[in-house]
Amino acid sequence: MTTPHEGSPTRAPLVLASLILVAAVANLNLAVANVALPDIGKAFDATQTSLNLIAVGYSLGLAASVLYLGAIGDRYGRKSMLMLGMALSVPASLVAGFAPNEEILFLARVIGGISAGLAYPTTLALITALWSGAARTRAIALWSSIGGGLTALGPLVAGSLLEGFFWGSVFLVTIPLALLALGLTVVFVPSHVNESTDPVDHLGGIVSVVLVGSLVVGINFAPVDGMMTVAVSALVIAVAACVLFVLRQLRARNPLFDLRVARRRIFWVAAVAGIVVFGTLMGTMYISQQYLQNVLGYSTLAAGSAALPAAVVMVLVAPQSAKLVESHGARFTLLSGYVAIVLGSWSH
Repeated sequence: MTTPHEGSPTRAPLVLASLILVAAVANLNLAVANVALPDIGKAFDATQTSLNLIAVGYSLGLAASVLYLGAIGDRYGRKSMLMLGMALSVPASLVAGFAPNEEILFLARVIGGISAGLAYPTTLALITALWSGAARTRAIALWSSIGGGLTALGPLVAGSLLEGFFWGSVFLVTIPLALLALGLTVVFVPSHVNESTDPVDHLGGIVSVVLVGSLVVGINFAPVDGMMTVAVSALVIAVAACVLFVLRQLRARNPLFDLRVARRRIFWVAAVAGIVVFGTLMGTMYISQQYLQNVLGYSTLAAGSAALPAAVVMVLVAPQSAKLVESHGARFTLLSGYVAIVLGSWSH
């Protein structure tokens, strides 16, 4: 399966391309909705709260399910999770594209996020299992660069579609990619790679879904006028679920998440880095698209094009991070990224 000399699997380029394409479906689905929000608001006469829910629906489904579904994939088959995620993405995108109202659209986006929860983390798990050493670092760098670039490119794709088609087209555009990713996964991605034989902590998984889901809902509704009761209720549920989750993981024979990992400082460095980098990227994309269209009067294409420089830079720079890690270490590379974020924020 893996050649020890190179630290890469057989047919490594095709395997990596398949995994990157699977991740691309999730990244594009995550990004395309932001540009269409003004058009969706007009089509349904939706409130800002409804638009917020539509915007966060995909992230909600992904964030709430990713830990639990990742554990299921580790136990029952990562390739199966990839295929199921891509297969579920197709009807979720179809329903979103032709949703008759905002409630159905929100539900379709949540289901789409769950499909990403099935597939997206599994791509990185397979890269970690199939590659080793410097080859793994390069594979992850390429995976992240193309994934990040496609996320930033999503607004441009959506803006181009909205120039000539209705708002639902932004959700339909990923269907051909999902079908292609499904086919490539079936043909090229190996089965049963370093899978666990330990039973899955299903109770802990259900609690984790409640924890993350209620936390996302609470944070989303907190700044909305008249929704403080809903926000507080959701956050109280999140706190209670957090306590239950910790107790469960401490007592479970095969915990869903080993809390000893959270005691390591390096874990929090990586976790905070992810929150800062992707939180900055997604927050900027969400706010900027509505500001450019609703306040500055940009067309959907012009607003989407505003994200193009970020996409180009990510695709060019991210592969170089592997070389920086090898030559200067992870700390220098991470701090360099933070400096770039601060300079970019300060310049605005």
